[in-house]
Amino acid sequence: MKKSVLLLGVGVVVALGIAVKLSSRDEAVADVRSWEKLSTMRISKEFDIAAGAVQSVSFSTPRVPGTLSGKWQSSGKGGNDTLSGFTLTDPSDAVLNSSFKGSSGTFQVKVSAAGKHTFFFENAGAKQTARRVLLDAEFKPD
Repeated sequence: MKKSVLLLGVGVVVALGIAVKLSSRDEAVADVRSWEKLSTMRISKEFDIAAGAVQSVSFSTPRVPGTLSGKWQSSGKGGNDTLSGFTLTDPSDAVLNSSFKGSSGTFQVKVSAAGKHTFFFENAGAKQTARRVLLDAEFKPD
């Protein structure tokens, strides 16, 4: 009787050990998969900016250094597509890229600080009409 109880106890310990080992392996695989998902980040937004307004779009970089590249385009009614300004800032509010008085732009910047980066689109000027903006960007860690 004591021998069978002892064997049962050993069997339970071995089974628990195997279960823990498999469980931690699954977690490691899940961590790798999560990391792979974070390796390249896409930012794709379409939005309207009211006349005289500023619209911001923020994202956080999970890993640095890296490169952020992309493009934006604005359109409006009556053929007036121009925005008064575009600015991209890093977490310390330093300007990484900017342009003024345009209806489209491209950017490619080196990102060296982890954290919240922000795109600002300004729709001000003499012709006060709403604009539609398409933003398409990609962050790739080095």
